[in-house]
Amino acid sequence: MKKDTRNFVIVLAVLVAILVGGNIAVRESSGVDPPFTVVESQSMQHGNGSEIGIIDTGDMVLVKSPSKTDIISYVEGYHSGYRSFGEYGSVIVYERSVGNPVIHRAILWLESNGDGTWSAESLKYYTDDGSETGRMWSCGLYNDYLNMSGTLKLYDVGYAGKIVSINLDTLDNGRSGYLTMGDNAVTNRDFDQAIGVYGDLVAVENIRSVAWVEIPWLGSLKLMINGNTSALDTWASNSIGYLAVAFVTVIMVLMAIGYTSDCLHIKKAKKR
Repeated sequence: MKKDTRNFVIVLAVLVAILVGGNIAVRESSGVDPPFTVVESQSMQHGNGSEIGIIDTGDMVLVKSPSKTDIISYVEGYHSGYRSFGEYGSVIVYERSVGNPVIHRAILWLESNGDGTWSAESLKYYTDDGSETGRMWSCGLYNDYLNMSGTLKLYDVGYAGKIVSINLDTLDNGRSGYLTMGDNAVTNRDFDQAIGVYGDLVAVENIRSVAWVEIPWLGSLKLMINGNTSALDTWASNSIGYLAVAFVTVIMVLMAIGYTSDCLHIKKAKKR
């Protein structure tokens, strides 16, 4: 076997081993099949353009089964400091009866009291010591987080400081679950349950997976192949350019590995 051919085979074998091993490791850690989802909308973006660390149109996101990780709501994350993808709390992928699954942030867990009222103990800690009352939410006359009804409001939510609200009396009181919302302050100004993205609280059984790792731009290929580029063109048009740069970088790295290998062989040959 010629030296160039041998080097190519070695590099190819290493790449295949990395890909196969990585795929096995990801699937085992994920517990979901497939262990990824492609983001087709702009609802989680923090601005006009793709950013690393934020879930943008055209990104591929590795996901985990809810059984393999904890779901932390935005309100809980605000208190504990836990953040993912640029905001407090976890991002979940949930099923709905009509339409594609939704990848949005879990904002607040509401527990049904079974008598027309709701509990949300985590609201106890959704406070700002710099504000007049300290409380960053309101509901009814008494603001009792263990006995809520009527309109619930949360203040200063997310990077844009949104004020969001939901009439709790419109929800199914026999069903506990999450209030959810996309991060985008332009297109997703309120809870999913208030603007018709989803008709009720997201119960545990509706949660397909939890967002785990962002792989920026890679999902753009799927959107282009499917001709679904409207949101990509409008909200993350820089994704294609970044993806091209990433591919070129990978090729250059492989070429550098091959060149370095050749130089080492030549050096050894000269010593002989």
